[in-house]
Amino acid sequence: MSELHDQVPTREKVLVIGAGPAGLAAAAALKALQVPFDLVDRSAHVGGIWDEDREDSPTWRSMDMVSSRRFTQYEDMIQPVSFPDYLRPEQMGKYLRAYAARYDLTEHFRPRVEVRSARPFSEGVWQVEFSTGEIQVYAAVISAHGISERPHRPAWAADVDPAIRVIHSKEWTGADGLEGKRVLVVGSGQSAADIAVDAARRALEVRWSVRTGHWIVPRHIGGMPGDVAASREPAVLGKLNDRIAETVLGRVAGDPSSVGLPKPAVSPLDDAVIISDEVLDRIREGRITPIAPVTGVRADGTVVYADESDYRPDLIVLATGYETGANHLPEDVIPRTAHGELDLFLGAFPRGRDDLVVLGQNRVSGGVLPILVEQADIAAYLMKAVRDSSPALTQFHRARAGSDSAVPVTTREQGGLLGRIGEKLGTAPLNRRAAESAPPATRNPAGSAEGRLVPFVDRDRLLGRLRTVRSLFD
Repeated sequence: MSELHDQVPTREKVLVIGAGPAGLAAAAALKALQVPFDLVDRSAHVGGIWDEDREDSPTWRSMDMVSSRRFTQYEDMIQPVSFPDYLRPEQMGKYLRAYAARYDLTEHFRPRVEVRSARPFSEGVWQVEFSTGEIQVYAAVISAHGISERPHRPAWAADVDPAIRVIHSKEWTGADGLEGKRVLVVGSGQSAADIAVDAARRALEVRWSVRTGHWIVPRHIGGMPGDVAASREPAVLGKLNDRIAETVLGRVAGDPSSVGLPKPAVSPLDDAVIISDEVLDRIREGRITPIAPVTGVRADGTVVYADESDYRPDLIVLATGYETGANHLPEDVIPRTAHGELDLFLGAFPRGRDDLVVLGQNRVSGGVLPILVEQADIAAYLMKAVRDSSPALTQFHRARAGSDSAVPVTTREQGGLLGRIGEKLGTAPLNRRAAESAPPATRNPAGSAEGRLVPFVDRDRLLGRLRTVRSLFD
């Protein structure tokens, strides 16, 4: 660490928890605004879940990312042209380490340091206990711990026969050792599809229990990454885009319902699509068998499906998502809505605090990094405004007091911190569904465990609103 940095007491610093993509974006933004900070992570290196040496990472070595380079890179440092369109985990980790080195973020980084608890005593006073035994006071906390800290397990999983191995998708490390084994993958999203494909390489049998139908999008369409192709669809075509997208996907991939998967309820442009070149082929070949949703477990531990059939696998993989929140934060520090969702303005900012930001508590179709960068920029501006008693703070408070839907969507390009070159996502959203377009009660019943799952949001609409709020500090 630099000598000047060490001279700043922690009570005047911001603590950034997590050195993954979001934490590095926050650190870079704070440094650009000359706001003192510390950056900690339980891992030995920066990179978050993309650190290949991290034992609790939900990634695995043969995994391909589901968003292309264009949507998984910082605006101020493009990825090497030698990298493929879709990176492997070790390549993403190398890129993130290079980003940290470029901006000397490692000067502020404390590796192998976990935050056991972070508790506010008053505005601008946080007592933080580290795994080292240290207890320090910080002025603010930016929690960039990601979404994989709290795996969600359905209630029926506790009743499975102990002789059947049950893991969450976070614990998946690959298909080695599955020869001769029967595998049941439970879940409707990207992780379930990826794990089913990976398991089918070795396992005797793979069954995929799917509750909700989604469109399957190939990684490349017309020679370019699928997410890039989708971003170039002209918005003026309106609903015609729906028919075009369905026609294109029907020709290049096929109708998911034709192979036994549930029929998607919405168009591809409104759906939380699954990116895969292989899953439909593996189903057609019989390597993966779609089955009905799991409804419970018999007295002998056998899994039961909605069509009243049953199955006794050797391994169950729960690709059932993650719950919001952070283990190091008190449960009441961020109020929840009546439906169990965290009450975060634009997915990151608790409505009653200026000294806490929680990054990355959203799921999107395609790369989430543009969202994390905008949230991190606003977080840094907010911390700077608090230190300087800036008039912009009042404007931010006024916006934060209202609903997300009241914030106008800015579509014009804007520059960001550290020379960011402006987001170029195209004119049509990859996913047009706004988070507020459906009442929370229809998404997650009040008081249910599903109400605490990390929510799926419209990336481009949220991105536009974040740009609007960021402009308040310009």
